Amino acid sequence: MMTTLTPYDTGERLEPQPWSLEHPDRYGLVDLDDDESRTVFTIVGKRRDDGAPGHLLSIETHSDDSAVEIDGDRVLVLDEDALAGLRALVELAQRGRDDFQHQAETTRDYSEEDVRAADDAWRLAEQTIRTIRGARP
Repeated sequence: MMTTLTPYDTGERLEPQPWSLEHPDRYGLVDLDDDESRTVFTIVGKRRDDGAPGHLLSIETHSDDSAVEIDGDRVLVLDEDALAGLRALVELAQRGRDDFQHQAETTRDYSEEDVRAADDAWRLAEQTIRTIRGARP
């Protein structure tokens, strides 16, 4: 008799392992284990802790090569150091933008097309910054 391997057996899918309910803090927690029974993610869905309406899906990763998608879009997870680096990049970009505008206005070294392209690039950068800070498009 031949046994058919499941997506859990082949490693194609992570297998959900609900936590035991020995303590109220464990309710709803689920480990997602790989085909070698190593936990890759621990997840829990719950109401938001900050009192705002809606829910929060909390994901704890247990490996450095994990990625998260929401509705098909890759989620970029940023720690405090990465956010500080992004803030520094935004400040540098703003200073560069200001310098470009000053140069374009005073020396006329740039064509109208160059200025429009720079304006378009800056609008994209600003939208990206708002997105990173949590604003909805």
